[in-house]
Formats: sequence, C-alpha cells, structure tokens
Amino acid sequence: MPHGYNARSVSASSRLAIWLAFFSLACAGAPRPTPANLRIRANPKAVIEGRVRDPEGRPVAGVGVRAIPRGADIPWSAWAETECDGSFRLSLPAPASYGFQLRWKKVSVITPSPQDPARLDVPVAPGERRGGIDLVFLPALWGEIKESVTDEMPSCR
Repeated sequence: MPHGYNARSVSASSRLAIWLAFFSLACAGAPRPTPANLRIRANPKAVIEGRVRDPEGRPVAGVGVRAIPRGADIPWSAWAETECDGSFRLSLPAPASYGFQLRWKKVSVITPSPQDPARLDVPVAPGERRGGIDLVFLPALWGEIKESVTDEMPSCR
C-alpha cells in the first residue's frame, strides 16, 4: 500500500485541524484597501529626507528607517537604509502624518524616551518634499537586547 494521505487513518479531530489550518492559510492575506486608502495611494508621494545620529550627534550608517503612519488608511512605507553620513530618504503616501521606526541587526524597539523617533509627528502633503528630519538612534535604551546591539555600532568602513 503506498504511503500518503488516507482519510480512514486520520481521526475526525485531525481532519478538522487540517481543514482549519488550510482554511486559515487560504484566507490569510493583506486586508482589502479602503476607499480612503485608495484615494491616498492615488496622490503624488511626499518625500522625507533626514539623518540618523547617535545621542552625541555622530551620523549612524546602516540603520533601517521606516515611517509609521498616524492613521488607519495610510499605507506603511518600505524600509530605507542610512548612508555613511546617516542620511535617508523615504517616499511616502500623503496626505498623512508620520513617526519613525529604526531597525539595527534585525531588531527594532520603540522606547519611552521623548527623543525616540516614533514619538515624532511629521505631517506631509501630496508632492511635498521635506528635509531636515533628524532622528536619534537610542540603542542604550533598548532594554535586554542592548548588549548585542551596542557591541558593534553601525558605521561605514
């Protein structure tokens, strides 16, 4: 007898579990865009440019930066990586308002510090170009993970 699925050898509860797993995978996916989301996506993108620095003001290279939208219908941005001078550039759906999230070594933490980039609120209009956004990289406040994060600060070599 060939090996494989045999409906008689699988209990009713196992069949139910398999069906539920299959059904949940078939239904999983991105939510449907709302009418407001579609209107925002149709607008010209806004551009935000800035720099990521450490608490002493030195540029931080190789850190991921992403905009956190301040509204339910606003799409999330892709990650951008900082250059050697700490600079970054994001193209964002607008009109909207954004905070920012930083990522280093596949880790991202939002801290309670008022300096944390997630605490910012930067509004942008469609087609607007906004520069001078300064973000502070605060790995010392990242709790239990701080030793692994601060062992090797990002830099250009």
